[in-house]
Amino acid sequence: MRFVPLAITCLALPFAAVAAPTNVNTCQTLSQPGSYVVNKNLASNGDCIVIASDFVTLDLDGFVITGGGQGTGAGVTELREQGFRGITVRNGTITNFAQAIALSRSTGVTVERIHATANADHAITVGDMSTVRSSVAIANGRDGIRLGQRGLVTGSNAEENGGAGIRVDMGGNVIGNTVGRNKLSGISTVEGASVINNVSRNNSLWGVFMDCPGLFMGNTASNNGSSASDNFKDVSGGCVVNEHNSTL
Repeated sequence: MRFVPLAITCLALPFAAVAAPTNVNTCQTLSQPGSYVVNKNLASNGDCIVIASDFVTLDLDGFVITGGGQGTGAGVTELREQGFRGITVRNGTITNFAQAIALSRSTGVTVERIHATANADHAITVGDMSTVRSSVAIANGRDGIRLGQRGLVTGSNAEENGGAGIRVDMGGNVIGNTVGRNKLSGISTVEGASVINNVSRNNSLWGVFMDCPGLFMGNTASNNGSSASDNFKDVSGGCVVNEHNSTL
């Protein structure tokens, strides 16, 4: 009987091919799971990129998606009336739509390093158990960043929006963000939220609005609303409040 050395046998086996990302150079519907990378600036008078599958990763690669400026459509959205799982959108600018990212029905969404500006409605909206990190929402018509239940917003900046800077649903986590000059509250939560190490200044309503119970610690607020009492609203009465919060 002839024996073939194990090392030689292993070398003869083919390696699994790793699929390269699919290039995106027009506004379109992404109907298959996988990685997609934008390779030019895109423009649309309606929706631009429509997600129609679970587990899609879209890398804007530093490019800009621009709407028609009539307050219609979204830069990135889900197939109408449907939601998906495991969507990631990263690395670019979305401007001049109704919404930059409209994925409110989708769960487990990740948005990172997105600059959303001058959109007519809410800028970045994602569903339950989603994460928005290292992103910017500036000068949008309504809320800057909105998440469903048990979401996380971290390392992000929301300024000069027509609604709240950051708004999270039940069990949301708002950690290490900067918000300012928003027309409503800088940060707005409902029960079960954790609001930790944020800076909120010069918002027209409250610096941080908490719906207790929740955890509130390490936050700084100043010049919100019309008086010092508007810096932190409803933080007593069932919230766990750490002494390191401060108003300036």
